[in-house]
Amino acid sequence: MRNVEAIFGGVLALVVLGVALFALMNTSFSGANSGGAPAPSANTSYSGPDMTPTLAAVSGQDLICECYDEAFKLAGKVDVMSPEYRTGFQQCRARGGVDAGDAWTAGWNARLSARPYEASCRSYKRRN
Repeated sequence: MRNVEAIFGGVLALVVLGVALFALMNTSFSGANSGGAPAPSANTSYSGPDMTPTLAAVSGQDLICECYDEAFKLAGKVDVMSPEYRTGFQQCRARGGVDAGDAWTAGWNARLSARPYEASCRSYKRRN
């Protein structure tokens, strides 16, 4: 009976070791953007099949309205739990701080409200 327990214990230890090695080999410890995906730029556009928001710089454009409008557009296409929502929010928050992140959330909520035709960045800015 002890031999069977020893064999299963050894197999279990090898499986755990294998999973740990696999996780270790697939983990990057070098920093935030270690060469996997390109760093985000500034003005958001949603093109292509995955609709991943990417920001590209536009001089003179209001960042708060940019974030608000892009979230408003995206809300009709994907769910709030999607990676596109999270990416857009994080990019706005990184570029414009809390105010830009709040604008992203307000734009998203405006699209999903009962009266999205009344929602605009200008009205959002008047309320804040």
